[in-house]
Order: sequence, then structure tokens, then C-alpha cells
Amino acid sequence: MNTEETTSSAPVILAANRISIQDRYSMERLRDLSLEIRKGDVIALIGASEPAKRLLLRCLDLLDKPEGGNVELNGEPVMWRHGNADRARKSIGMVFSRESLFRNMSVLENMVISSADGSDEDEWLIVERAKNLLKFAGLSGTEDEMPVNLSSGQRRRLALVRAMMLQPKILLIEDPGADLYPAEKNEVYALIRAVVKDGMTVLFSTRDLEFAREIATRVVFMADGMIREDGTVKEILDHPQYDRTQAFIRKNTGFYRELNARAFDSFELEGAVETFAAGKLVSPERRRKLCDALRILLVRMIFPHVTRIVLTMDMNAKTGDVTVAIQYPGAGFDPLNTSGNADAEAVKTELLACVKSAKYGLPASGKNEVTVTV
Repeated sequence: MNTEETTSSAPVILAANRISIQDRYSMERLRDLSLEIRKGDVIALIGASEPAKRLLLRCLDLLDKPEGGNVELNGEPVMWRHGNADRARKSIGMVFSRESLFRNMSVLENMVISSADGSDEDEWLIVERAKNLLKFAGLSGTEDEMPVNLSSGQRRRLALVRAMMLQPKILLIEDPGADLYPAEKNEVYALIRAVVKDGMTVLFSTRDLEFAREIATRVVFMADGMIREDGTVKEILDHPQYDRTQAFIRKNTGFYRELNARAFDSFELEGAVETFAAGKLVSPERRRKLCDALRILLVRMIFPHVTRIVLTMDMNAKTGDVTVAIQYPGAGFDPLNTSGNADAEAVKTELLACVKSAKYGLPASGKNEVTVTV
């Protein structure tokens, strides 16, 4: 989707109004937090603390009552007494990353139970809607299966369409790609794209900034139990103002590692690089060249002279090229400048045989930076 269209004139569906609450399951606390979700918003909720983001989602889903402030649904404060919050929850669909499926019920039974409970709707209509949603999620034919017999990606998709059974006005999704293999994650993301295309208002927590950039209309950054930045995708992901936002984006864009020469484990790094590159569908031959280039760069060219580095890596989706950037502090040191040193020239020749390009520079940060493209 990746649209910068504004929904500022659309009605507010769900809002946190200066809420404060201590999490029962962790040390996290929300502090005087306010957030408005308008009809048509697709909001990516980002931040380092998963418990804090989960706590906000639980409050917005009316599972946890704030100690201070309140939640508003369709412009009206939620009344927590006499089951009013439970009735209000029917307008909200919630998908937890652990799915929370009923293990002793079939796929179809999982779908219909929430709608059938206390509903005046004919049972056949409920079953028909469930089957249509399962078809929408690519799960036709699994109606009689038990959740344990489904893959992780199938269970995640089941949880998502189950949350749509009551035809909610908004979907809250906790880290939809968490702990999934790349192919499973892509299937879940494809389903969310289809849900958004159908006009659903969505708030999802995530660390996947590529998916956030693609599908979100807004990005909200949380830190210390508060909303620190809230704006368009370009404003937050490309031009963040808060230092914590900048650090979070650096660490979660592509591949990020802080490495120390004294504790460097080349096998661990190569395993992580292989996992990252395979997830990006980088070919085995290019992955081999990438690992060879890193081994030469770090072990033979940089770590003999530099103790600490920051390594980042990303892939160009159009060309398939993988770009590696290595930054390190200190006085200018160019490991690619090997004039007059025969041994270093030989190492550089080995490196250039693995990569398309290699360059050294001093960017605006003032740190040394070596960049190679494979």
C-alpha cells in the first residue's frame, strides 16, 4: 500500500485518552499515553519493548482497564461496568502473535464459537461466513483439522480471520510476522494486504520496517511507555526526530550487528548472514560470495587495526544486490588503500573477486565507512 494519504478528517474509531497502567506481566508501564485511530488508518506501532506494545494493544482491545485515563470507542468513553466493555469489544478484532486458538476445537469450531455465543444470527449464516473467511485466507479444506495439525503460518492466518468473524470496525494485530519462516510470513503479510485493500482499519505492532513502509499510512514510535513520534511513513522512517527512534530504525532496517574484534565469532556471524540472506531469497552463490567477502574484510583487513565496528546489510529488491556497510570510530583508516604493501594488495584482490564494488569514505557522521556490494 505505502500511501501517504491522510485520514485526519475521518472519524475516530478508537482512541487511548491519557491512559496509564502498570503491566501485570512485566515491569512495563504506559504513562499518560494518548493515541487516536481514525477510519482508514493503517498504523505500524514500533518500539523496542514488546511488552509495552502488547500492553497498549490489550488496553485498546479492552482486555486491561487503565488505572488512569480511558479508552474511547466511536468518540464515547468505554464504560467498564456491567459487561459494557465486553459488549464494546465486539467492534474490535484482536490477533495475538501466539494466536490463542482453542486446541480442542476444529478450525471451523474456532471460527464460529465467538459469533455463535449469545448471537441471534442463524447458525447457517455464521457457518457460511466462517467458510468464506477461511477461503479468503487460503484455508479452504482445513475446516475439520485441529489447530495442532496446521503450520505456524496457517494458524496465524486462522487467528486473523477468526478476529474478523464479528465484522469488527478495526483490527489490532500483534507482530504478525513474529517467529514465522519467510514463506509463512509472506503468506500472512499477503492476507493483511488483502484485508487493508478491503478497507479495514488496522493497527499492528512490528519490527519489520520494510512491511511497515509498504503498507502503513502512519507510523507510531513508543518508548518509555509513551508515544514519542507519530507521523507519516516518510516522516518517521526516513526523517525521525527523536534519538531513540533513530537508533531503533538503524537496528531494525535490514541486518544490524555491533561486533568486537576480541569476542568475534565468525561462525555465528556467517550463520546469521546466511539466515538473513536466505530470507531475502538471495541465491546460494551470492550468499557464498557475501560470506567470503565478510571473512576477508573483517578478519584480514579491518580487525587487525580496529576493535569495534557496526555492520549493516540490506538487499536491493530490484537488482538483488546485497550492500554491506561497515562503520568504525577513530582516525581515518582506509583498509582498501593498500599501495606499497604486496600482501595487502593480494588480500584486496581476493576481496574484489567476491564483490561488484568496494569503497571507503567518511560520511556525515564522521565515522570511517567501508561499503561493498555483492
